[in-house]
Amino acid sequence: MLKYVMLMIHKPILAVFFFVTLVVFSQESSVRPYDTLLGKSYDAIYQKIRDSKLDRVIRKTYLKEYLDKARAQDSLEKITQGYKNYLLFAPRDIRLVYGDSMIASAKKTEDPVHIGSAYLTMGIAYYRLKKHRKALDHYLIANQYLIKTGDDYLKNKLKFNMALVKHDTRYYDEAIVLLKECADYFKEDSLEHRPYLNTLYLLSRCHTRMENYGLSSEIIGLGIAEGRRRKDTSREVYFVQTEGMNLCLTAKYAQAIPKLKASLKRIRKEKDDFANVVLGNFYLGKSYWGLGEREKAVGFFEKVDSSFTAWDYTKWEYLEGYTLLERYYRSTHDLELEHHYLERHIHALEFMDRQQQDLAKKFKKEYDIKRVQQEKAEVEMLLQAKAKREVLWIASGGLLCLLLVGLIYRGYRIKRIYKQRFDAFTKGQRSRGRKKKAKPLKNLDIPRETVDKVLKQLDTFEKNKKFLDKEVSAGKLPAILGVNAKYLSLIVALYKEGRKVVEYLNDLRIDFIIDLFEKDPRVLHYSNKYLAGDAGFNSERAFSDAFKSRTDISPKFFIQELKKKKICSST
Repeated sequence: MLKYVMLMIHKPILAVFFFVTLVVFSQESSVRPYDTLLGKSYDAIYQKIRDSKLDRVIRKTYLKEYLDKARAQDSLEKITQGYKNYLLFAPRDIRLVYGDSMIASAKKTEDPVHIGSAYLTMGIAYYRLKKHRKALDHYLIANQYLIKTGDDYLKNKLKFNMALVKHDTRYYDEAIVLLKECADYFKEDSLEHRPYLNTLYLLSRCHTRMENYGLSSEIIGLGIAEGRRRKDTSREVYFVQTEGMNLCLTAKYAQAIPKLKASLKRIRKEKDDFANVVLGNFYLGKSYWGLGEREKAVGFFEKVDSSFTAWDYTKWEYLEGYTLLERYYRSTHDLELEHHYLERHIHALEFMDRQQQDLAKKFKKEYDIKRVQQEKAEVEMLLQAKAKREVLWIASGGLLCLLLVGLIYRGYRIKRIYKQRFDAFTKGQRSRGRKKKAKPLKNLDIPRETVDKVLKQLDTFEKNKKFLDKEVSAGKLPAILGVNAKYLSLIVALYKEGRKVVEYLNDLRIDFIIDLFEKDPRVLHYSNKYLAGDAGFNSERAFSDAFKSRTDISPKFFIQELKKKKICSST
């Protein structure tokens, strides 16, 4: 090399030639990647971006390649897709930077499909960051555009993402309605398997949350089988995790732990999914707590709390972890840590309340912030007067024992009364569906032909089980039958056991469920919410009230006794 340098010093012409060669070479080097870029198809670059084995640096290169190619060709559609790629696959901390550019590019196309898809993608990006309110806002805007199009794929993709938000905000029954529609559509897609598998996965989670564990397990089995049949096992780890949750929630803790550990290991290694890492940690903590291994459980619950600190992410179900942490540190007489987790508990409650103010009324029924604040105040008093600790605990223990004895006696008394009523009901001492003899028509002051017509319509209504439709109510029934509301009220009172119209409808629905118990014993294992939906009630509370009104027994006790009766009859 020194020889060539000395030669250039003495030969200026050679030096100039060498310099020009370097410039040309550098220009060719800078052009060569661009030429190579233009030679690649968009699909080829996109497949590289989606490759889960890529590290962040290489994926960033392909993301840039896609967008540069689109800009070079001045393709608004592909430029929009380029920004979408960044939103979905770029590192979590920079994704949202590209959102506004994506939406602006989509709007320039003036195509409602592209614009709707852009807003949907932005919503997905917000959802992945667990910003549910912003995600929902963008989904609603996306819907305004997509509703004008014939793109059923995007419409169902939007439904699925709406169902995700509904699941996370505990509107499980509404999520299931959307997911069933998605499953019907995605099941037939022979090219894209993942949407169908994702739908089955979320359906299983919804049924888990509604305590329909048997149904959830059936869907999990279907999801795993479908994934293997379609040669796409990317979702299998989530089905395994959900099965671990089911085992934990049904107190099969020793069986739950291996599934939760195995799925958590894979999610950490293969997925960009911190939310399900937190979920796995929580249910491992819950499982170890159930086995009595409190120290191990506490470690996992503290990991869940650290995730809340790091990412401002928590869920309502995770609040149970704070209660158990408080209980653990109370048992170890560590007032400082008990006080710390009471504060964290309150902070988490307030955080959830701020994030989901429109859902606050529903959530506060289950997690009362004032109650936790009171517990915190009590602990602070204990910190100031440790000398009074023993007296306070003894007094509290005595009060608790008295309360417990009272509750046990009350429960025993209620069960004894319910048992008497159940035996009487099942022996037919309470009539169901019996009609009273008609009184003279002069008491009604309604034309005979009108009475006969309404009674015939009611018989048809009952025979066809139209009362199972949630849209049918006491207020709407007169319009459905085409009769005056006052006439219908009088006729039902005279011919249907002296009941009001609303009682008549509720009794039909409860009788249907009781008959279903006899015909299909599997129904005895369904949750009240599921039974309420099947019977045509709009809420679990309405179903429970109507059941008790009809039978003088709570549905829970009735089902338990019927299960015992069937077990005895089968042995």
